[in-house]
Amino acid sequence: AISAVGPGVPLSKVGEVIHGIADAEGYAVIREFCGHFIGRELHMSPIVKHYRNDDDVILRPGMTFTIEPILCEGSNHCYQWADGWTIVTRDHGRTAQWEHTVLITDDGREILSKVED
Repeated sequence: AISAVGPGVPLSKVGEVIHGIADAEGYAVIREFCGHFIGRELHMSPIVKHYRNDDDVILRPGMTFTIEPILCEGSNHCYQWADGWTIVTRDHGRTAQWEHTVLITDDGREILSKVED
């Protein structure tokens, strides 16, 4: 999804790409969690959906946001444990999550969270 974003690209492209990869590999996308824009605050609107959607935000240079999908085996329906922190899928399938912070530049994108070797 990172390579698909840049100036003039709709934000919905993120969800389209991630959802397509999940479908092709037999995984589901957890919809209750999303990425977010970063600016004067850490968590700002609009949210970044990791599933197919019709959001009409067009990316422009200077926009900074996270892409942080959660993919799972089996059901993507989830619930929170009584500890107020732990989230599990209803069928207790395995899940995986990753996150990057991306800056839209004049000619593409820069991964701000990339760790150098």
